[in-house]
Amino acid sequence: MQFYDCHVTFDKDYDDSFIVEVLRENSKKNWGDAIIQDLNEMLLDASEFAISIYSAKLGEFRLLVGEDSLKRVSVATLTKILNRFFSDDKFFLSDLKIKSLREILPSQAQKCLGVAERSDFFTYRSHWERGNLQEHRNFSLNYFNNDEFKVEETMFDEKKFSFNQALNKAKKLMADKTFIDELKRIYADENPKNFYGHPVHYKFSAKNSQGAKQMAELICHALYENKRLVGRSITLISDVTENCYCECDLDNIFELSAGNTIIIELRGSKEEHRNYATCYERVVKEFAELVNKYQKNTLFIFLEITENPGFATKLIQTLQEDIYLVELKEGVGNRAEAAEYLKDIIKRGTLELKDYNVDNFLGNKVAFHPSDLHKIYDSILRDSLRNNTYTAYKNASRLMIMREELTAKDAYQKLQDMIGLTEIKKIINQIIGNAKIQKIRSSVGLDQQQTSLHMVFTGNPGSAKTTVARLLAEILSKEGILHTGEFIECGRADLVGEYVGHTAPKVKRQFKLAKGGVLFIDEAYSLVEDREGLYGDEAINTIVQEMENHRNDVIVIFAGYPDKMKKFLERNEGLRSRIAFHVDFPNYNATELLQILQLMAKNKGFELNPEIESKCYEIFSKVCNKEDFGNGRFVRNLFEQALLKQSQRIVTENEGKEIGREELLQLKVEDFDVNVVAQYSGNKKTIGFVKK
Repeated sequence: MQFYDCHVTFDKDYDDSFIVEVLRENSKKNWGDAIIQDLNEMLLDASEFAISIYSAKLGEFRLLVGEDSLKRVSVATLTKILNRFFSDDKFFLSDLKIKSLREILPSQAQKCLGVAERSDFFTYRSHWERGNLQEHRNFSLNYFNNDEFKVEETMFDEKKFSFNQALNKAKKLMADKTFIDELKRIYADENPKNFYGHPVHYKFSAKNSQGAKQMAELICHALYENKRLVGRSITLISDVTENCYCECDLDNIFELSAGNTIIIELRGSKEEHRNYATCYERVVKEFAELVNKYQKNTLFIFLEITENPGFATKLIQTLQEDIYLVELKEGVGNRAEAAEYLKDIIKRGTLELKDYNVDNFLGNKVAFHPSDLHKIYDSILRDSLRNNTYTAYKNASRLMIMREELTAKDAYQKLQDMIGLTEIKKIINQIIGNAKIQKIRSSVGLDQQQTSLHMVFTGNPGSAKTTVARLLAEILSKEGILHTGEFIECGRADLVGEYVGHTAPKVKRQFKLAKGGVLFIDEAYSLVEDREGLYGDEAINTIVQEMENHRNDVIVIFAGYPDKMKKFLERNEGLRSRIAFHVDFPNYNATELLQILQLMAKNKGFELNPEIESKCYEIFSKVCNKEDFGNGRFVRNLFEQALLKQSQRIVTENEGKEIGREELLQLKVEDFDVNVVAQYSGNKKTIGFVKK
């Protein structure tokens, strides 16, 4: 549908005109209230278009024109209609002329309707739902405040646009060969110069959206010039959330875009939506249905951000059998082309630079994508605001906080570097391998086979169950298997309520917090241990239910002592049947404990000498057979207490002297004669008073 703002003038001195008299009498307030309402009612019935007066004063009208027959409204056609209506003996106006007729955006039409409503010219919904807009009975233009997606409207100019002009602009935008080829097809002589529907739609691939929008506008302008588009309005839908379905606002946008263009940015609303996620299945279904419904008369451009494709792959796969898609890719240019492109961005932007050399901004690169140059411009703009505009900040100190980012490779490698844990390493490799196979299956049109990933971790304290669970969440998130990588650790107090009706909501809250990640339930048997028939059973039953409800977006890991976990699982068959993996974390032996100590020391910049290693191996050999000795926790306590003793020793030995770096990183064998060792030797050191 196209909207137009029409400015009409007429002879305000014509004595026999009823309209002139009405407006003259109401000239102070510039409207005719009920009289204009009546005019609008009759005007609606007198035309094949929807035409309404939204502003009126002596000598002129402002009209809002709506056209949904997929034909462009011309001044000649509209003049003929208005003259026919206003030439009535009752409304006769002399010298009626259309001073201007311009196409406007839906958002601008909404404002015109608002002006009319405030003037009591009509209640636009009851007015515009009737008559000539038969296919738009329930339409609304008020769709800009939706929380599930963002809408941006733009309109390219109406200037003539020859093939050579289009080609030159494409070259300035460093367009890819796929784009140039499409321009040639659009301007081909064998195509009819009229609108019958869209034979193809487009998928744009780019590293960011700024450059892609320019390319989309260029292709739309070329189509409009060749009468392949009726209107010049472009609607961009972006930041689509996983809950964007069954949205009447979406229906309105698609319904009112006939003859125009819709661009759908497919990366989703969050950075972690870089891979297609199960939570977007309903979104994909919704968009696919709308596109299929309106594809004949609305041009669709699907924008894939290559660094964050979101749900692009799944939507394109869903649509490719029903619509014909042409892929247009982002081009690449040399330094000279990039410099001209960057100059154009700066010229069109808000940035004012004096005596600048664009070449200085390009660094040492020799080839550039348009997206690279938009990124460079953003950086220039930030620096210019501080150095040239808000100059008080020119010499302000910049806050820089060093942080250790855990990448997919880092998390995976960290797990591989951990001592032992052979079984869990195998399982994670299987999960990652399966995920890659499912992506391949999807790419060749086969169904994805979803598998349960719920787990049980059994082992004594300090056997790295929690650490591994955290790394697992991070690894699976970076691999695109989990959506967010959230890690929520909880126990009985987080899951079991104190009163009737409190337990189920508490359990559901933990699943909601863990959505897209891992829910780690430590000492899970404490939910029902010695409490049969109480609220713990309700917690287990709710957990089983939520595990099924969230089987694709939450991995539940139950953890605890081996014997107690076995009894716990035997108590609930429904729970046991949903566990895919049972991983045992055995106690570490003396050799493994020493390796853990060596790894801890290395990570802190220390190197253990053979004497220390020999002493610690002897300590580990004695304690690893003790009940509940602590495994990795024991090693950490030993190392931390050795560091405390080292600090005391260095201070005592170097009183009044300068202490160097080398001495700070040197541990001695006597530093490991610490309290934690005495706890397992039978010769506990006592701190404080002793009763004799």
